[in-house]
Amino acid sequence: MMPFSSIGPAATSRRSLRLAASALVALLLAAPGCGGGVQFKGENRDLIISLATAVSVRDPKLLDENAALIEKLHNEGTCSDAECDALRDIVAKAKSGDWEAAETSVYALRDAQEPNAEDLKNLAERKLSHEPRTLGPAGKPAKKS
Repeated sequence: MMPFSSIGPAATSRRSLRLAASALVALLLAAPGCGGGVQFKGENRDLIISLATAVSVRDPKLLDENAALIEKLHNEGTCSDAECDALRDIVAKAKSGDWEAAETSVYALRDAQEPNAEDLKNLAERKLSHEPRTLGPAGKPAKKS
């Protein structure tokens, strides 16, 4: 049995395979959507939800209102270039008639948001009642006696 050689066609083939695998991993990591996407400031996250609503109900008027708001906030400096570009891309997909792609993109953007310091503080301060809630006959919370 011959030991593996570091020269010759077999070694070249293994090196090529390793190089191709490394290139594929690098490409996948650099692809849009990988790495979490654009992180929005807390005060701008409502834009994602508003745009998701417009896209999910496929409402051109609501889409135009969102597009105008995105531009207004960008011009005021409230919305960053990266945030606006991500939202504009979704608006463009919807305006071209590809509502499904726009919906997929806006939900992916929403789901990619990581909790920020303010989110974590709000969560830590949240006080939950440990008392079970009961419903009255009309499906409304029952009054405590």
